[in-house]
Amino acid sequence: MLKEFIKKRWYFYMFGIMVLVVIDLLQLFVPKVLSQAINSVQTIKDISEVKVFVWSIIGLAFGMLAGRFWWRYFIMGTSRYFDYISKKYLFDKILNLDTYFFDKHRSGDIMAYFTNDVPMVERMLGMGVVQLTDAVFMTFTTVFFMATSTNWRLTLTALIPLPGIIIISLLFGRIIFKRSRRVQDVYSDLSGYTEETMDGVRVIKSFSILPKMEELFEKRARENFNANMALIRIWGVMWPLIHFVGSLAYFVVLTVGGPMVINNTVTLGDFIAFNSYVGMLIWPLTAYGMVMNTIQQGRAAMQRLEEMFSVKPLVEEPQDPLPLNEIDTIEVKGLTFSYPGTQREVLRNVDFELKRGQFVGIVGTVGSGKSTLVKVISKLYPVESGKIFINGIDINKLHSRDIRRLISYVPQETFLFSDSVSQNVAFGMEKYDIEKVKEVVKLAAVDEDVEKFPEKYDTLVGQRGVMLSGGQKQRLTIARALMRDASVYIFDDCLSAVDPETEQEIIKTLREEMKGSTMIIITHRLKVLQNADIIYVLDQGRILEKGNHYELLENEGLYAKMYRKQLVVENDV
Repeated sequence: MLKEFIKKRWYFYMFGIMVLVVIDLLQLFVPKVLSQAINSVQTIKDISEVKVFVWSIIGLAFGMLAGRFWWRYFIMGTSRYFDYISKKYLFDKILNLDTYFFDKHRSGDIMAYFTNDVPMVERMLGMGVVQLTDAVFMTFTTVFFMATSTNWRLTLTALIPLPGIIIISLLFGRIIFKRSRRVQDVYSDLSGYTEETMDGVRVIKSFSILPKMEELFEKRARENFNANMALIRIWGVMWPLIHFVGSLAYFVVLTVGGPMVINNTVTLGDFIAFNSYVGMLIWPLTAYGMVMNTIQQGRAAMQRLEEMFSVKPLVEEPQDPLPLNEIDTIEVKGLTFSYPGTQREVLRNVDFELKRGQFVGIVGTVGSGKSTLVKVISKLYPVESGKIFINGIDINKLHSRDIRRLISYVPQETFLFSDSVSQNVAFGMEKYDIEKVKEVVKLAAVDEDVEKFPEKYDTLVGQRGVMLSGGQKQRLTIARALMRDASVYIFDDCLSAVDPETEQEIIKTLREEMKGSTMIIITHRLKVLQNADIIYVLDQGRILEKGNHYELLENEGLYAKMYRKQLVVENDV
């Protein structure tokens, strides 16, 4: 990405560097004018001659003032533009990655790319470019001015420290890169843990494990501190060394140049100007250390970003996807699935068929693959072994965007945004009808609760819906799914926080209102599936039984055992 960015914006850098070079040249003329002024003091007869030098210096100052605005505009502005487009590209990239990526990475780790890595690269492209230009150009031009305006022998003596600074920068550069990468990795881990802890703070308090969490945080914070201190120690050694070696130039110049002034080999004005040039030379010499630090940190950050940008979704989209306007049938043949990076088969040789308008139940033991099955149907994960057909078309020939547009999926984990009730229900819609919102909220049996809220449908639900109960959050996520005109509605055990009677009433209402759509219910409460057209019973990734509620009870299989066990529990209660 960095190469492509520079190819597109190279002319901004070119203009910025040109302006910066002009400023450096103007800056180099100041000692020259000062030298001429000092050397002319004894021969000046008219004060107006002094004004020429004064106005010359003022003119140079105003020229540098204007130039500094423009190099900042071109160079720093371009680096800020990189910050903008890279974060946008990163955001788009992450949103287009599949579910597996988010199974592996914590949100805090992902946020570290935005808050730490991109700013590091932006700094390299901004101040790093300025420092590098200054260091290289000022070194050579200052040496040229020193040699041509004073004494070339004196100039050579002033350059004695230069090889030492270059050697120090090269020796420490590789170490800085490795330790900068370590700092960024540790920061990512700390950021991820912190965000995870903040999200689960209520659980932490309820389990009274604050000391344990503080201990775990302290461990990560200590690792972050140690990584930064390891980097700072390198800086602490490198910077004094560079400054010490650079300052030797003054010592050498005074030692060699002093006698030259006494012997009139060099004029006093030239010697003062030469010392000004030495001061200008020390900055670029010491700046090599800053440049090395900025570039190595930027390289380490860019390496992390490139690794992120190179991640490819597991679900591959077809080059020329076939159109999909409705979902009438879903057919699964011999589906076997394992989560990426694991050997355990979550689904084993699964076969079934769904038709439009059916009420389908999926039940089974814990970990039997119920949720995985609907995720694969929704193309959230790739089909590894077996086939899935939608309307007779291989799912791999359809774009996941078209499939998910026609499938409204409510997962087990509820998620509400820090917004109003109506905005959460109408999520993703630029314009919506509030009456439609009220209608689906009523279908989800949460309308009475909403009417009791202080601002009703304009009530803010808080971050992740913290202001609501578990049942209210689940029913609002169902209402959000109902806002979409989908062909298939999947409810993945999303009413577990609601009492059985309310759940049964909600499903009955949904069944009556959605007769033209396929409804898939995953639940542990088997009583709510009494009116299902067909129920699939999963165990250890296989479909063990299928049939309607009454047929499965007659089979005296796993379904019947689970159902009777639930009846016993309900009677005991």
